Amino acid sequence: MATLKDVGKLAGVTATTASAALRGKDYVRPETIQRVREAAKKLGYKTNLSGRSLRSGRSDTITFLTSGLEGDYFSHLSMCVADEVNRRGSHMLIELSRYLNGSNDLSYTFSDGIIAINAPRALDILHEHPSVMLENYDTGTGIDTVNAPSAEGSRAAIEHLVARGCTRIGIVGDNRDPGNPNVIPGSRDLRMHSAKAAILAAGLPFDEERDFIKSAWSIDGGIETGHTIAQALRETGYDGLYCLNDGIAIGVLRGLADAGVKVPDDVMVIGFDGITSGQYTVPSLTTVATDFKGMANTAVSLLMRRIEHPDEEYFPQTVNVGYKLIERESTARR
Repeated sequence: MATLKDVGKLAGVTATTASAALRGKDYVRPETIQRVREAAKKLGYKTNLSGRSLRSGRSDTITFLTSGLEGDYFSHLSMCVADEVNRRGSHMLIELSRYLNGSNDLSYTFSDGIIAINAPRALDILHEHPSVMLENYDTGTGIDTVNAPSAEGSRAAIEHLVARGCTRIGIVGDNRDPGNPNVIPGSRDLRMHSAKAAILAAGLPFDEERDFIKSAWSIDGGIETGHTIAQALRETGYDGLYCLNDGIAIGVLRGLADAGVKVPDDVMVIGFDGITSGQYTVPSLTTVATDFKGMANTAVSLLMRRIEHPDEEYFPQTVNVGYKLIERESTARR
């Protein structure tokens, strides 16, 4: 059986450097990491997690804690986190917060740290372990947080519709259902009110009672809402719709098409998140794409700092990642 010393010898480094390289340590040069991993693969070297844990007191395992994996947003984000954790030579477990049995659950004590999203019931657990939260808009948690660019991206979405000539814009996704795991309340509210502010800043009318359009946070919910919007389109005069996530937007496109409303000729539609399926709708969906890889990289970096320097003075941080507006057919110039 190949040893770490064998891997280091083949890669031309010490066993200590080989170990650090396999764990993706930042202080090891990328070319060295690649050389060591190629040597490990060639020799068939497998990390002994039990032995490593006994020696270091760590398992090199991270728990990704979420309310669920329904929808492209959560599944894509979890894969980006898994890729980043794996790139650093660690492993990721996925836990669903709906099945929490308390802070002494074995999976959490086994893991070195936790990355959590939309898991409000887990705050006690997060405070007992090195943790980072994703999409957390409660500034009082005292836990490092990485957020999507909800405010900045929403403003960009509205400014894009205004630049395309829209004069009456509806915001789709005002759903208050606390039982829907796809809804992150802080993110939803920030997107709603940032979009409203951008509409008013452009000098356009906005009526909260009418122009915050309720929709379930799903493709099916978007389809139903699209039907409703189509029926009242002549009365409301909407020529632009900003949907608070891409799932809603994809459904709205279908609902409008069912009713014979043409996008973008009759009304333009833009979504938020940048999930892959928006490329394949007819018309293809314009979206504000979140930097998922950036979220994963930042979250893991913050978490590893807590894990590797447990005695360091703790200053909780909140980081908003970037976005890119991807223009497609649903807002094409008229």
